[in-house]
Amino acid sequence: MVWVGVNRITVDSAEEAEQIVNAFRHRAGKVDRAPGFLKFELWKEEKGREVMVLTHWREQADFQHWIESPAFREAHRHAEGSPGQGAGGLYEVVL
Repeated sequence: MVWVGVNRITVDSAEEAEQIVNAFRHRAGKVDRAPGFLKFELWKEEKGREVMVLTHWREQADFQHWIESPAFREAHRHAEGSPGQGAGGLYEVVL
């Protein structure tokens, strides 16, 4: 089974979406070293009003450990003051 953490970031403009994309282009990659981590994806909606961050995990608990870790807090410290409003959840891949 695979689990996917999804963070949907809604922005006011395509320019703000591009700011977020550029920030992720230069990400530290700390999640890549987290136990149970499988894959990272960044999606941008065609009109540039939403960016989705997807992280794929072996187990639900692996994701939970990541978001509770000091490495998570450090990786997201730069997000303060970034454009957009994020909302997310964890999804089980069933098919």
